[in-house]
Amino acid sequence: MELKTYDKFPPFFSFVIDNKFRNIFENMDKNVKIMGVGNAMKVLEIGCGSGYVTSFLSKAVGTEGSVISVDIQEKMIEKAKRKRGYLKNVDFRVSNASDVNSIADGEIDLAFLYYSFHEIDKKDEAVKELYRVLKHNGILSIKEPRFEVFKKDRESYREFIIERGFEFIESPKPCDTLGCYLKFIKK
Repeated sequence: MELKTYDKFPPFFSFVIDNKFRNIFENMDKNVKIMGVGNAMKVLEIGCGSGYVTSFLSKAVGTEGSVISVDIQEKMIEKAKRKRGYLKNVDFRVSNASDVNSIADGEIDLAFLYYSFHEIDKKDEAVKELYRVLKHNGILSIKEPRFEVFKKDRESYREFIIERGFEFIESPKPCDTLGCYLKFIKK
């Protein structure tokens, strides 16, 4: 199955997605909760960009939890560290979703991809790697931009992930104004 891959979001435009006005359009605390993030979890954030969503993840997991935030673009990680390096429970790393070998098998409670799955080049390898690092009953939670990644592509992504051993979970809210949710559990 051939899946559509989109261009990576350029670091020089990170101000578009990393600004205080974004909260007018998106309630990030609510989005993080819908995606299944909770207190004391160990979360792997794939495609963290400049770390805008990371601060909400950090808050949601609390002092008992932790977040590993990765991005393939070194400039994005540099920006994230500069802007959000104060977050004590977050570890920023330059890494590719298809190779997070610094993470042990079954170490992660929830893999979090916020507007980033569509940008992954090697989706097959990435999904296998996410399966490896997730605990039994771990959650793979994806939100994709509604007006960029269309329904047919999201449906293809869902079938593709199910074929790789995950079980689809109905989200309490399938879509909101800006994006649509895909949630899976590792059985």
